[in-house]
Amino acid sequence: MRATTAMFLLAAAAFPQAYDEDPLKSMPIRIEQWKQMQAYIAALPARARPRAGAAFRDRIGYPPAGFLKKPKLRLEKVGEDATATWHRCWIRVTPEMETYGLYLVPKSAKKPAPLVISQHGGGGYPELAAFQGGSNYHDMVRGAAAEGYVVFAPLVVMYPYRDRDHGTPIPENVRGQFDDALREKGTSLAAVEVYKISKALDVLLRRPEIDRRRVAMVGLSYGGYYTLYATALEPRIRVAVASCAFRDQAASTGKTAGRLTDLSSDELVALIRPRPLQVQSGINDKGFPIDNVRQAVAKAEKHYSAPSLKGRFVFEAFDGGHEFRGDLAWKFLREQLRSGK
Repeated sequence: MRATTAMFLLAAAAFPQAYDEDPLKSMPIRIEQWKQMQAYIAALPARARPRAGAAFRDRIGYPPAGFLKKPKLRLEKVGEDATATWHRCWIRVTPEMETYGLYLVPKSAKKPAPLVISQHGGGGYPELAAFQGGSNYHDMVRGAAAEGYVVFAPLVVMYPYRDRDHGTPIPENVRGQFDDALREKGTSLAAVEVYKISKALDVLLRRPEIDRRRVAMVGLSYGGYYTLYATALEPRIRVAVASCAFRDQAASTGKTAGRLTDLSSDELVALIRPRPLQVQSGINDKGFPIDNVRQAVAKAEKHYSAPSLKGRFVFEAFDGGHEFRGDLAWKFLREQLRSGK
């Protein structure tokens, strides 16, 4: 049995009688989020483009303009099961735009509980990562709730693979279009989407069920990139797990089709240090050849070479492909989120 198939069966067996949905049910939400980003870009005033050689934040235009000082939260309960109460969550972050995601409150946890931001990857969305087995995300959403963590699974703009055959108006090159338009106005798609998560934290960390001292972020593939970027830029994220997103590749400042290439993996790790970071990589992941990943890890490890940082940077090469491994991630988070230090 292939490892991916085995993980799918294990994930399904681990959550019997779990709340579930057809992921396509939420397609109108993704279309609305796409339209909101268009409206935000149209309303954004132009500002000077960053100069060559500027610092990272200036280079990507972070933080972007136009965000509200006091974001507003709206929760809609959609279901519950033995593990968690499920909500859809909208947080108004600009006059034109909301941060949307799934929000799970575990039933077994001692409150206040840690918060885990669970970030989907390219072509994905929160519902794809959560429902009907979770695809190659497996237990990236449900597993965090089963561990007793409050879960926020935010949406970032993608060309959704499951939606493309059902009439989505979102164009295939949506990320490149948005990034080009935002860079013309002095910011970038990465800056806007990371800041949307940051402003969501402004609201969520005031909720009584969350321990604001214990915030983690996990992500697969593109979600792993976003985990690295968000953790580098947002100090309230105390622990991170980036799965199938680490490679030895130089930063790029040219046209990127909306990809996150402004820093190399090694440079991002330098900004995350001394916070705990786990890097996962499947030895059979064709998109991230394991030898290349090992080269990137060797460069990154030097940032955690001090004796006081022992055990805070962990590389897990697993027997599998392009998939999230909860058995590795949750063990790491249990150790690192044990206290609020």
